[in-house]
Amino acid sequence: MIERIVRFALTQTVFVVLGVLLFIGGGIVAFKNLPIEAFPDVSDTQVNVIAIYPGRAAEEVEKQVTIPIEVAMSGMPNMVRMFTHTQFGLSYMMITFDDKARDKEARQQVFERLRGIDLPPGVQPDVAALSTSIGEIYRYRVRGDGLSARALRETEEWVIEKALKQVPGVADVVSMGGALKQYEVNPDLARMRDAKVSLTQLFTALTRSNGNVGGGAVAQGRQQFLVRSLGSLQTVADIERVVVADNGHGVPILVRDLAQVAEASAPVQGLVGQDETDDIVNGLVLMRKGENPSDVLAGIKKTVNALNARGLPLGVQIKPYYDRQWLIDKNPAHGVRQPGRGCAAGGRRAAAVPGQPAGRADRGQRDPDGLAEHLHRPDLPGAAGQSAVAGGDGFRHHRGRRGDRG
Repeated sequence: MIERIVRFALTQTVFVVLGVLLFIGGGIVAFKNLPIEAFPDVSDTQVNVIAIYPGRAAEEVEKQVTIPIEVAMSGMPNMVRMFTHTQFGLSYMMITFDDKARDKEARQQVFERLRGIDLPPGVQPDVAALSTSIGEIYRYRVRGDGLSARALRETEEWVIEKALKQVPGVADVVSMGGALKQYEVNPDLARMRDAKVSLTQLFTALTRSNGNVGGGAVAQGRQQFLVRSLGSLQTVADIERVVVADNGHGVPILVRDLAQVAEASAPVQGLVGQDETDDIVNGLVLMRKGENPSDVLAGIKKTVNALNARGLPLGVQIKPYYDRQWLIDKNPAHGVRQPGRGCAAGGRRAAAVPGQPAGRADRGQRDPDGLAEHLHRPDLPGAAGQSAVAGGDGFRHHRGRRGDRG
């Protein structure tokens, strides 16, 4: 057998050369498609369940939301651990499975059990994106000349976040900073008393007036006309013109007769600051578990370049300040702190872990681009440096005074 193989190799040199070239070509293709992980993912199969119960104390959330979800999730196949955390208005559950369970199968089991839970009205539990703790591969800041943080946050949520989520391999985009736009109706109790209108009537009128209604179709000859009523509130004037009741003589009582309507922002749960700016808007791109980070980053950069070129309002730009590609292209050992480097990300920002102390980056040496974030939570006892604390729409920011230790 060996003699025949040797004889074939000596006599049929063309086939041997073609086989060697094919082998080399296959190796080159496999090498180019080989995913390079700067941070190897050794995490377990986990599914995170998040439920929001606004305005409720932790005790109520625990009894009415967390415990029913715990009971429903108990006894799932291949489950090895269940961790729950309850705080004001929020229920968080982390379910860990063994190596036999796959991510999609585990998530499907959780979804099936969530459908059968009896929860209070308004509570809608959801499952977090399929990403791990090392899935954060891209950070950016939204800059805009002369625009407020609230306007930049609108652009981030309605334009940038939507475009980045369409990139293959992106699990989620987390937006932080800025203020959320809303309309506030502040009732005047004295006017309402004189008009004999209750708060319930005012709330009911606002709820019923904010919506479009379909009226079917009307046939006219060979044509058919669709009928609908447009009632969505879009401006302050639209809200002020909502009819609440009448004074008994056919004269309508409008919202502007009973309350003051203004455009405002939702209560801020946290701030994001960078350098000398106390309120910025930034985003975190999370990679889906098991994806090739190089391919995902290439798609993200292509989308960001397209948005900066023609997809954003005038004066708005996306400025990235953390990119894992630097660590992928270099030797993995370079991720360790080096002279002149700020952290494993290549000295581009200060490392910050939610709820844990984070050191301050020296702007002159370790952060030459001046892009380090300074995060601090004043109400943590004994927090001398900066620490990142997760908020509803960002991190609480406080720039430390001179002399503080980092």
